[in-house]
Amino acid sequence: MQMDSGQISSLGRENKDLLDALYRHREILRLETNLLRGEIASRNLATVAGKKAYLKSHSDGRSLSGAPSQLVEQSSVHQIADLPLVSLPYLVPNQGEALDLLLHETHKFAYRLRSLKKEFGVTIPLEKLRLLLLLSQECFRISKTIGTHGSPVSCESSEDAEISLFNERRVCWENTWGSPVFRCGSFNDITTLSPMYFTHSAPRVIESTRYITKALQIYSFKISDLNGYWKWPLCVYGVVAARDAVDCNRNLLFSRSRANCQVVTEKDPFLHLTGPSRAIVADEPVDFEVELKIKCGTNQSQDIALISSTYHYTSRGDAAFFTGSSCSATLSLETVPRAAQATIVSIRVVGGVSLFEFGGRVACSFSTEEYVDPTCEQVVLVESAEKIPEDDGYLTLSRKVVTAGLQGGLQVAIQAYGGSDRPSVSGLLYFPSRYCRVSRRTCLVGGFEVEVTVAWSWFVQDKMEIL
Repeated sequence: MQMDSGQISSLGRENKDLLDALYRHREILRLETNLLRGEIASRNLATVAGKKAYLKSHSDGRSLSGAPSQLVEQSSVHQIADLPLVSLPYLVPNQGEALDLLLHETHKFAYRLRSLKKEFGVTIPLEKLRLLLLLSQECFRISKTIGTHGSPVSCESSEDAEISLFNERRVCWENTWGSPVFRCGSFNDITTLSPMYFTHSAPRVIESTRYITKALQIYSFKISDLNGYWKWPLCVYGVVAARDAVDCNRNLLFSRSRANCQVVTEKDPFLHLTGPSRAIVADEPVDFEVELKIKCGTNQSQDIALISSTYHYTSRGDAAFFTGSSCSATLSLETVPRAAQATIVSIRVVGGVSLFEFGGRVACSFSTEEYVDPTCEQVVLVESAEKIPEDDGYLTLSRKVVTAGLQGGLQVAIQAYGGSDRPSVSGLLYFPSRYCRVSRRTCLVGGFEVEVTVAWSWFVQDKMEIL
């Protein structure tokens, strides 16, 4: 059925009103649940002893049980109307997926509210529980209403629509996470957390599950499916980044300026990754952003957008896929369920010998056994067919941070390519995984001693906790 312009305009106004209401509902839900979590942490309610002590001192408090009928009362409108706007979920391919995320989120809110008393054994003011439950129900209702209107139809070209959608997500991110409430800075701000934050902590048995987390291992980024307009090779520059829930800032996997673009060929269509700068925590979904351009002439105004795309990764599968008007791309990765982050601090040829004069390759992989698994994917730390720069025997690495499972260890495979008067030589080192501190081991590569130093650390799971 066709709708006339008046119906479309009316529908647009109705959608805007619903979105405005939804923004504010979601904001107050986030604020209140974060406050509740803070109260629970500050009162030591995560431990059995803390729960008992709190219940003993608050035995006369009111609780949610016995009064479910009161929770259907209407909350005051002015409590919601004055809140700042928060945007809809942004890093999703389409409106349908955004609405699915909203519905899932509101279900989670409702579940958390019902489990507060049971999980923590804590009395929470009835008025606060009433407001939270009503807001959760209202978010669910509004999301379903918006969903019935379907997705808007764009009359832009595919390239313009792709860029426009990415810019819209940029604005949404700034409205949500860059707001005074969440204070994550600007859209382009990068994470400043060190991958060695806990390296120098005293070794101990980790009792709390808060230090045991899922993390991503990033392997490669491949460009494919060029449309008929483009031909290899491509001079590519731009950004590939990940955002996790630790600080919501960009964790750069690839970042090159126009003056330092990478020549990508059909034979080697992989970007030379330089990140992540710290391991990517995957307890909650991770958002990936790809903003790549092709250098086409002497002026930047002549450059063309290769791909502007995003992917909302939920720890399912071993890849993230990106589709643009000019090409497709695949980010190969793996979710490590119980992880530690390892930083390859240095690889040094003892004695300052130029072992990598003809190039070489250094890669590492996670393994549960101290042997080489030929089928295991590797993280390439550096690879070159030309001489690899060294500083007093220390090898210059492109990547340094990798993820290792706690039940196993890290294999470091070192290969120095041969020339006309020197054969290729290789060596292998194995580092059992640790929570913290520094490991240092050596091996022989073609008769030369190579020393590898690895710094271990568990994860910062929330930047606000260490601030």
